[in-house]
Amino acid sequence: MSRRSVAVLDVQSTAVTVVIGERGVNNTFVFKGIHSETYDGFSDAAFFDLKSLQDAINISLEEAERSCGEAIREIFVGVPGEFIHVSTKRCLLSFQSKRRIVQSDINTLFANGFTEREEGYTLIRRSAIGYITSDNRRTIDPLGMVSDSLEGYLSYFSADNRYTDVLRNILAEYGIQKTEFLPVSLAEALYLIPSETRDEYAILLDIDKISMTFSVVCGNGIVYQNACSAGGGHVTAQIYRDGDVDLPFDVAEAMIGKINLSSKDEESVIEYVGKDRTYSMPMRFLKERVKDGLDILCEIINKCLELCDDRNIEYKPILLTGGGITWIRGAREHLTNRLNKVVEIVAPNLPYYNKAAQSSLLSLLNMALDTKREKSIFYKLFNGFGG
Repeated sequence: MSRRSVAVLDVQSTAVTVVIGERGVNNTFVFKGIHSETYDGFSDAAFFDLKSLQDAINISLEEAERSCGEAIREIFVGVPGEFIHVSTKRCLLSFQSKRRIVQSDINTLFANGFTEREEGYTLIRRSAIGYITSDNRRTIDPLGMVSDSLEGYLSYFSADNRYTDVLRNILAEYGIQKTEFLPVSLAEALYLIPSETRDEYAILLDIDKISMTFSVVCGNGIVYQNACSAGGGHVTAQIYRDGDVDLPFDVAEAMIGKINLSSKDEESVIEYVGKDRTYSMPMRFLKERVKDGLDILCEIINKCLELCDDRNIEYKPILLTGGGITWIRGAREHLTNRLNKVVEIVAPNLPYYNKAAQSSLLSLLNMALDTKREKSIFYKLFNGFGG
């Protein structure tokens, strides 16, 4: 690949996507190759079938390389919330006298603040929620400021070694020897949420097909995170809970895509024309079951809010993203009413790629490009070595 390009692997709960891209004008992207494949998925931080995962990754890599016309030598891999542990730490660094803060001071602060996660996890990323200088100035970038101390409120992201080992082995067998892991939740927070919103705390909720990640964001870090195996697939599954519905799962999803939970139309029938037969389902039945499924997710979201117990988010809206339920018309309004909390959908601000289902992929691509730039020799020459 060219020096300006990066390859990214986005592992979602039912599909994997490989994209090869580079930075375009006005902070957009140029896509040189992209391909997605479904696989059996994961639940409770464990893959259902490693062979299915490997096959999907290999096909996605091959197709992306074919589109790009170049081989992938190194790749950035997203780590979903279920395989990530986020820890926070306040750390203070004192100097003998007032002086300008340099990059090595920030590196020392992060090093002093980190304590090893329990066995089985490896640190993959660190970020700052914010800094405070000796005169009580709060900032997200203390470089060049004059102070005799620097306090940091820091986030550390550790990945489950079972996840990283599996992905690293699959990619090495394919022929890719250099792999770097990125936390999906942090990538989405930095890409989807404006900095001025993050400065005052924000709630980011990524709901995928069978996985959900709840994150409280502040500054350039995450102060609280909780992930579990619940998502849009569990909403659709409510249609089958009594065992008397003869309907393929993909047909059920297609029929749900035709309803609007906010509409007053209750008596009509939804039809889907398949290859060999036509399926029909009462509108009222579909709406009731989808609402039941969304209520289950709301119970989990309420539990996350209780466990976080942070006053800073009491009146903050929930920023919803991911492909699990954002495609269901009226789902956002139902969550707003059920949670008694404003819910807003956030997605990439890009033409043709402005769907919430594409949030994780484009957020990872953005972080990968920034990471590659920050590690370049030219960036270090102009901004200082040391991390």
